Amino acid sequence: MAEEGAVAVCVRVRPLNSREESLGETAQVYWKTDSNAIYQVDGSKSFNFDRVFHGNETTKNVYEEIAAPIIDSAIQGYNGTIFAYGQTASGKTYTMMGSEDHLGVTPRAIHDIFQKIKKVSNLTEFLVRTSKTSKNWVRVLVYFPCKDERK
Repeated sequence: MAEEGAVAVCVRVRPLNSREESLGETAQVYWKTDSNAIYQVDGSKSFNFDRVFHGNETTKNVYEEIAAPIIDSAIQGYNGTIFAYGQTASGKTYTMMGSEDHLGVTPRAIHDIFQKIKKVSNLTEFLVRTSKTSKNWVRVLVYFPCKDERK
């Protein structure tokens, strides 16, 4: 992965969703991938990334490899951002929010943040925010300000 403090650019290949599967659709595979690149099958184009997650890799795996180290650094006082970008229906919401059965990166991160804060006795104030931007609007999804009142 990218060195500490650097930006890591990762790609997750979206698998078919349940609606697509129920319609009998098949994956339109025009690209082949390895852990750090996506190649057009005829070899005419390739795109390199810090990490390529295949469609069969879980959101838990994405979280543990990408987001968990950022959460650990944030608990130590460093700023961190986890950002999903892509076209409509590319899997951003599924990866970031997930479903009841498959938690996304955001609920996993919030859970881990609060678990880690419980263990850090000298941390007395924190702020967690998550938002979604689209075209000309920003929607705050989660906002948890909290202060330790035991001072």
